[in-house]
Amino acid sequence: MTAKRGPIGLSRMKRLLELLGNPEEDLKFVHVAGTNGKGSVCQFIASMLRAAGYSVGVFTSPHVMEYNERFDIDRNYISDDDFCRIATYVMSFAEQVNDEGYGYFSEFEILTSTALLYFKERLPDIVILETGIGGKMDMTNVILNPLVSVITQIGFDHVDMLGDTLAKIAEAKAGIIKEGVPVISESSELEVKEVISDVAKEKNAKFIDASLAKYRINDYSEFMDFDFEVSDGTDKVKMDGVRISLIGEHQIRNAITALLAVKSMRDRMLIDIDELEMREGLTSARNMGRFEILKNNPYIVIDGSHNPQGLKAAMETLKELRETIFKNKRIITVFGCFGDKEYQDMTEILRSGLTAVDANEVIVTEPVSPRALKAEKLKKLLEDENIAVTAISDEETAFDRALSSGADVMLFLGSIYLIGDIRIFFNRKDGKINV
Repeated sequence: MTAKRGPIGLSRMKRLLELLGNPEEDLKFVHVAGTNGKGSVCQFIASMLRAAGYSVGVFTSPHVMEYNERFDIDRNYISDDDFCRIATYVMSFAEQVNDEGYGYFSEFEILTSTALLYFKERLPDIVILETGIGGKMDMTNVILNPLVSVITQIGFDHVDMLGDTLAKIAEAKAGIIKEGVPVISESSELEVKEVISDVAKEKNAKFIDASLAKYRINDYSEFMDFDFEVSDGTDKVKMDGVRISLIGEHQIRNAITALLAVKSMRDRMLIDIDELEMREGLTSARNMGRFEILKNNPYIVIDGSHNPQGLKAAMETLKELRETIFKNKRIITVFGCFGDKEYQDMTEILRSGLTAVDANEVIVTEPVSPRALKAEKLKKLLEDENIAVTAISDEETAFDRALSSGADVMLFLGSIYLIGDIRIFFNRKDGKINV
């Protein structure tokens, strides 16, 4: 059977869900879109809700080590048997949907449908649903009435699909805003705010601007401690001594965004949660592969900074830690990225960031993917008089070289594919780590 092109949009996904019995109609959702910070915000919200006694499902992408991570209920991933069983059932409708003129399913349609069926079977109290790409035309945007919508920091990624300006990208992300459902927005850029607030007005949705928050960092180390307050003129939130284990100033902004989403649900009496439970949830939240410290003697750190904005945040975090836990320590960096990303911008950000903290040893490598940027090309782009670069195309060999270097800090950055494999290599050599 030849695959038909099918219409552009959500009609195929909606038809598939109809054949599956519309599992999404029996679930309560928090819908999260954005360019950077989606995964962390999802984990912050889920952790706060769990601290208040709720069962929480989380559907995120991409995975770091295995597909099962994308389907999470209360920190337990879907089993291989359940994944295969449900995905096979979803695929049983492929020929029918194609014959009806909708075309064959995309990978993300299969995964999203599998997640919705899995959550329908297990019925967690609330599902945190992260978009894949964009918002308006994203396969998760079949849900009708989420408890709250969240749009995290917006930046340049997938510009071929979403547009080449922040305003165009914001318009795509704002497609998740639903009639009468509050939206929390994290971006501080004026052009982004204007787009999201305009769509919110059209949808009679309250616009909650997390970028208005003022915060003070009290401790910048393996735990972040901060005070913050935010006011929109009618409502004020103030908390001191908030602690999170996700590292970086950007994670403070993510935590505030997540907290405002939870508060919005509480204020409308959709959930029951107190401040202590919110604090506990923020402190216990984890997000694999986001400036994650796997070991601290020596330090082994992984960060899936796969676009310029993410890499800039990683460099800012490194600069701050250079004054605390990484002070006077020898740092070696391993980096690899895709050739279809903004790799020239990324290499400039990496070069200037490492030079600023006197971290002048770099190994460049290649994620296992046909999209990988060749290590030798990356070396030519990155090296200069301040940075010594070694190109090792095999990522496990690169990992071993860093481990044997004697450095006090080994920092692995770039593609999430690379970061996932580094985590696997570490498990083999150092014993299983918590996820």
